[in-house]
Amino acid sequence: MRKTALAASGFALVLALGACGGNEEGGTASPVGESGSGSGTSLFADAQELVDAASQKTEQSKSSKFSLEMDMGGQQITASGEGLYDGANTAMSMTMDAQGQSMEMRFVDRTMYIKMPEEMSGSTGGKPWIKISPDGSDPMSQAIGPMFDQMAEQNDPSKTLEQIQQAGTITNSEKTTLDGQDVTHYWIDLDFAKLADQAPGNLTPEQVQQLAGKIDKLPMELWLNGDQLPVQVTMDMGAIAEAAGAPGQGGSMVMKYTDWGAPVDVQAPPADQVGEMPAMPN
Repeated sequence: MRKTALAASGFALVLALGACGGNEEGGTASPVGESGSGSGTSLFADAQELVDAASQKTEQSKSSKFSLEMDMGGQQITASGEGLYDGANTAMSMTMDAQGQSMEMRFVDRTMYIKMPEEMSGSTGGKPWIKISPDGSDPMSQAIGPMFDQMAEQNDPSKTLEQIQQAGTITNSEKTTLDGQDVTHYWIDLDFAKLADQAPGNLTPEQVQQLAGKIDKLPMELWLNGDQLPVQVTMDMGAIAEAAGAPGQGGSMVMKYTDWGAPVDVQAPPADQVGEMPAMPN
């Protein structure tokens, strides 16, 4: 279960259930396909149409700031950062707090850099940063590199939209307000069996395969602003926690996006500040 929680914490970019209600003001749910009042934007009844509109706007804007709150198996994780979502040029910087530890991460040129806690600098030659290479050139990179690479992809909102396109069904919708802005709010069921190659909730493909057959639907909620850009995505991870052997512990993630289109400049740390990867424990 700990491994599942750490994988999910990789974003990372992504998602949750509980805190949304407190942020909403007004708004009455409308049946799918009907228009409510509020944002002046029509509600989509078809997941494909929703994804087409949101993907086009996301690809045009390319960048945002983001924040994450997550509870997985009793582990509380928060993160914030900014990202450029541009295929092979994707870059992100993020600070994550988990289990009393704060960690800074940068993803640039398909490479993840992690700033280690000061007390661990002795294991990295006194350098504050370590590098996880995408080529798996050392045992540690082979072990955790794919997870962090996937984390960067999952924090890209276009990946969430791909999940909806592949496996989502809109079950309800409304026009409402969120954090002071008019939005359209969608309730979506994801068919878990259709997501083997999408790795929902930052699970690895191997973990998805292990959970296949144990999970039917994953509830997701999505809020789009008047420009059809994602401003909040939530996912109820309780079914994953139960299937992973932690019944009753629940699990949820909430991802928020702001400042769409703002410039993002993520640079690799100076080479003389990057140390060797610590040895893998036996």
